[in-house]
Amino acid sequence: MSENTILGGPPNRATDATDEPEAEPTPDPADLPGDAETAIHRSRLYSLLSLGFDRPGEDFEAARDEDAYAADLHASAAAIDPEIAAAAAAVTDALEGVDGDELHHQWAALFGVEEGVTVSPYELTYLPGPLMTNVRRLADVRGFYEAFDLSLADEGTDRGDHVCYLTEFLSALCLREASLRERGDDEGVAVVVDARRSFLEDHLGRWYWRLADEVGSHDDGAFYAALAELLAALVEHEIETLDLDPDWVPDDPEVTEWNEDVFGDAGRGCGGCGANVSDLG
Repeated sequence: MSENTILGGPPNRATDATDEPEAEPTPDPADLPGDAETAIHRSRLYSLLSLGFDRPGEDFEAARDEDAYAADLHASAAAIDPEIAAAAAAVTDALEGVDGDELHHQWAALFGVEEGVTVSPYELTYLPGPLMTNVRRLADVRGFYEAFDLSLADEGTDRGDHVCYLTEFLSALCLREASLRERGDDEGVAVVVDARRSFLEDHLGRWYWRLADEVGSHDDGAFYAALAELLAALVEHEIETLDLDPDWVPDDPEVTEWNEDVFGDAGRGCGGCGANVSDLG
């Protein structure tokens, strides 16, 4: 295991080399809500959301053709919460009868530069203040990825704050949580659950509702509006389950626009392509 992984943790730094290191308290299982099976379903649901928000491609079409996308979405949502299951049913209803070309047109109209990026899929554009002052937030996102030995592939063209990357990272955390729970590693579970809490409270939990509002106002009743509502239902369930209190972004229809001077050719300057979630690995 790499020394960079958060599961291994950094070396202990004692103030006095002769002191005995303090033993870490054993986590109380009551502070670790959930179980391995639910964590697996949560992981799969986050992964399906990530795939859904990506630019429609071969992976998504293959999942649709095999009916795997709808079936897995229903199964995992139902295993977590009835309200999430209802939101998942709305997604599959909206997807029914929509061919690949129409879906690609819907995606491009919302997220692609083909029509001017109507809705931003990036966290930083929803934060108060100019993007330049929020560069540290992007560094914090990347810090979470690196702590778990994850990174954006060199050929990736989107910033790390894209909703596809955020949801794929949460999927990876939940999958790791499930494995640790199955092994009975309460300390490892505590580390991963704490990371999930922090990532949701500091990042996705702050702006998911704005994304849902923005998509819904431009895509009423269609697939992406339903998908954004499913994301909102899942994150709201997470906030309640984990007792989070995120500092919500302003309720303002205006978002700070892209500043090429800050991020250069990455992100919006990439040509508007959707995040390739395989880049995060």
